[in-house]
Amino acid sequence: MTEKELRKKAMALPLHPGVYIMKNKDKKIIYIGKAKALKNRVSSYFGSHSNHSLKVIRMVENVDDFDYILCDTEFEALVLECSLIKQHMPKYNILLKDDKGYNYIKVTKEEFPRIRECYRMDDDKATYIGPFISNFSVKKAVEETLKIFKLPTCNKQFPRDYGKSRPCLNGFMGLCSAPCNARISKEEYRQNIDDAVAFLKGGSTKAVKDMTAKMQEYSENLEFEKAAKLRDRIKAIKNLEEKQKVVSINVPEEDVFALKK
Repeated sequence: MTEKELRKKAMALPLHPGVYIMKNKDKKIIYIGKAKALKNRVSSYFGSHSNHSLKVIRMVENVDDFDYILCDTEFEALVLECSLIKQHMPKYNILLKDDKGYNYIKVTKEEFPRIRECYRMDDDKATYIGPFISNFSVKKAVEETLKIFKLPTCNKQFPRDYGKSRPCLNGFMGLCSAPCNARISKEEYRQNIDDAVAFLKGGSTKAVKDMTAKMQEYSENLEFEKAAKLRDRIKAIKNLEEKQKVVSINVPEEDVFALKK
């Protein structure tokens, strides 16, 4: 396609979050990017190059066509972009990559595991989810996961500080399960961590399905308190509107998360 034809195709894209996949004349993927509004982002490549770096101009000169994938949210687009880049390793993603490197979600390996963001994988037997291109995606994923599963965000150390102090504001507001006040057992805490990791790995759709089945099981066994906690958790996930669903256009294979232990 000529640049004029590419711009015409780009102007027909929806104003919707998604991932775009640039290809050369040999149909080889040379660049993958994400956008909050696909139409605005992709069309910006094909027109005036006054705001483009030399590397971007060279990339655009090699584009013959592009595909795209619609996502429900910009956050989801960030995650999918990262996974597709890792899968295909496009030439210009490597050339245009900044010095910040990749970001990961880390699940520490200890008696009371913590979920946090980090910039590299260490040889510490922790579980790492990623990599992510943007630190924003990691921060948002961690914040939402801690909120949904009521995991602590403080600097207290467990089991050392387990049951030894009053809960902080998050504990009083019901945003944290408050292990510092022994409101939650070690076993229940570990279950919350396992559920949180499953949510991060499998997405909200699978998480809600699994939790719904477990909630029904608790109800049938007359364990109504446990069922109510899962009901509230399911509601919190749905309220985030971060549905792990994409509508793909001409992309035969997709992976959203990579996991390393």
